[in-house]
Amino acid sequence: MNAEIHLIHGFMGFGKTTLAKKLEKSLPAVRFTHDEIMLSRHGRTPDNFAKCCEEVTQYIKNEAQKEIAKGNNVILDFGFWDKQTRQEYYSWAKSLTDKVCFHALVCDIEIAKNRTLTRTKNNPDELYIDEDCFNDRLKKFTPLTDDEGYNTSYYKSS
Repeated sequence: MNAEIHLIHGFMGFGKTTLAKKLEKSLPAVRFTHDEIMLSRHGRTPDNFAKCCEEVTQYIKNEAQKEIAKGNNVILDFGFWDKQTRQEYYSWAKSLTDKVCFHALVCDIEIAKNRTLTRTKNNPDELYIDEDCFNDRLKKFTPLTDDEGYNTSYYKSS
């Protein structure tokens, strides 16, 4: 049996990690949540966010590749905010296994913003995201659409 790679798509506050944790148990699979690893390695507010982010990304890709080689299913809880990133990760994943799918979360942006800001305020074990950061990053988010041609399951988050 070929291992599967599950790519979790959505923006901040959409419920990606909640879904990833459910899939981790039900599949089962090895889950890699980018924010959790960033936090554990670099803290809530990394000095050089882009450099730290890239280091964590490479670590996850290396570890995920090892898990796939062992025959374990893998979940990448990254967000995949734009078409180019989705294409790159899909191609990379397809080079490891023929079983690759996206799980796309759909959520009202105001609900997502409220969740994100509340989480930042109330939970010191989360990356620090303020409203300016949320709004700035939102400009980089493009929802996945059917015309991209991926095997995709959609989930409504409320």
